[in-house]
Amino acid sequence: MFKIAFISVGSLPKGSFDLIGEEFATRLKKFAEVDFKTVKTDDRLAEAVPKDSFLIVLEATGKQFTSEAFATKLQGWIDDGRKLTIVLGGPHGVPKELKDDADLLLSLSPMTTTHDLAHIFFLEQLYRAFTITKGMTYHY
Repeated sequence: MFKIAFISVGSLPKGSFDLIGEEFATRLKKFAEVDFKTVKTDDRLAEAVPKDSFLIVLEATGKQFTSEAFATKLQGWIDDGRKLTIVLGGPHGVPKELKDDADLLLSLSPMTTTHDLAHIFFLEQLYRAFTITKGMTYHY
């Protein structure tokens, strides 16, 4: 099964955000094994990143994709047998060294949002990308 590590700074979303995040995490289990990890501070991110994976750093100044284009990229990573690691930084972002090591800097939006919203927004887009690649009716 396709493997994804999702590493974030701080805690996982709480309250209503937690319920939404859990819903997408459950849906994603059909397509991938997702390992959620948290670290307390930005400086602990690099040590949590597996060395053998394709590293995506969520970054406001990164590349933007449509949902369809992201799904095409995802299918390429799957076809290549890549393991994905997605990193969501804290309020100060991701350390420069980790950005420099990233295979892809990915922007969810040029606008700033909360950590909890970014977390569930990305999970929803990841789920959407999988449904696009499988021809499911979630994406219209």
